[in-house]
Amino acid sequence: MKLAVIADDLTGALDTGVKFTGGRAEVRVCVGAPPALQPGQDPDVLVVDAELRHMSPEQAYRACFKTVRAVLDAGAERLYIKVDSALRGNIGPMMQAALDGSGADFAAFAPALPQMGRVTRGGVHYVGRRPITESVFGRDPFEPVRSPRLADLFAGCPAGVQLYAPGQALQPAAGGPAIGIFDIEAEGDFDRLIAQLQAAGRFRVLGGCAGFAAHLPRALGLAGGPEPPALIPRPLLVLCGSLNPITKAQLDYGEQRGAVRLSLDSRRLGGPGQEELLRQVEGWMAQRRDILIDTTGPGQAEDGQTVSSQRGTVAQALGALMFRLLHSGRIADYQPMIIGGDTLMGLMAQLPAAELVPLAEPVPGAVLSRVVLEDGAARAILTKSGGFGSRELLDEIHQVLNGGMEDGTVCAHHPTAGVQRPRGDAGPGRPGRRA
Repeated sequence: MKLAVIADDLTGALDTGVKFTGGRAEVRVCVGAPPALQPGQDPDVLVVDAELRHMSPEQAYRACFKTVRAVLDAGAERLYIKVDSALRGNIGPMMQAALDGSGADFAAFAPALPQMGRVTRGGVHYVGRRPITESVFGRDPFEPVRSPRLADLFAGCPAGVQLYAPGQALQPAAGGPAIGIFDIEAEGDFDRLIAQLQAAGRFRVLGGCAGFAAHLPRALGLAGGPEPPALIPRPLLVLCGSLNPITKAQLDYGEQRGAVRLSLDSRRLGGPGQEELLRQVEGWMAQRRDILIDTTGPGQAEDGQTVSSQRGTVAQALGALMFRLLHSGRIADYQPMIIGGDTLMGLMAQLPAAELVPLAEPVPGAVLSRVVLEDGAARAILTKSGGFGSRELLDEIHQVLNGGMEDGTVCAHHPTAGVQRPRGDAGPGRPGRRA
């Protein structure tokens, strides 16, 4: 096994695992404990979603340490700690656990994602031109980012912290294990960093987001190989549990472009009437228009529920709804999509196997994966983290589904096309409507 990736949530596990699917690598993504691997059956890349995002720092450290030991015992040559590019989650405990569990004296940490304007300069993390704390991630309703300085992520960790500008020579190990924080402002910086780490013999424990991971296949001899699977033009069925303003803007835009949208509060999602809701959605599916189902967020907590537990209840309810819809007789006409890692976990809780197979990344940050239902039927679903993508993301996905065509030649399933028409006859857009 050339690489084991340990992620703190499922959408992150997928958007990193998919970076290896365009090559010769066998990639497996599992939830929870790593699977028992028989001799000769280990994949090239094993991605473990350890579900650490919402744990306490102490719990996250223990769970990550246990996972590190398990994947190393299974034969992993290298570790990659996959963290959120918006710096949410238990990053410090995860990196410390990687050092302690592996016995390494150095870990390279580079959480930049230049493709989406998230860069590190002088040890400070930026979104666009502003420190991340001044972006939407500093106003996250559940987990706002408190500091843009990456070194602050490791306050209280035993490991030392070293800051590196591009091209700066690595410091010799002294005084115990260290975490090197690397400035990254462009994609080429990753390739130069990898070459530097390989030359110094410090390419064993790495940390970052999908941006760093995208440059690892070539370094590990896993680049090249089969083309990704062909996609089918069809409308989107989106279930979204994320409250991130980036995602809300994407759904608002989709609604303006003609999608049917239903925004549910936590009481309706978790209460009676689920059969009626299912029939309502299946009725809309007969229109072959994009369908967007999201949540208005946590309401007033009842029966001792905290906002955090309410969030979990909403995610489980949305995941259960998607599970039911995957069995609908109309699902073949739609491309299912889940936004938000907690909601995806809600779906996984309904499935017989806690594994997914990443297939392709139609647009940056949106991953197409295969899941298997209890009857053995396979379904391809799109997934996306709440903080990824431009306002026009749904249009970008449609352009890929339709073979890269622009709006003037969208297929009949695009929301601006209204009812089915021949290719190239887009017709007038229809106003969005709220259900």
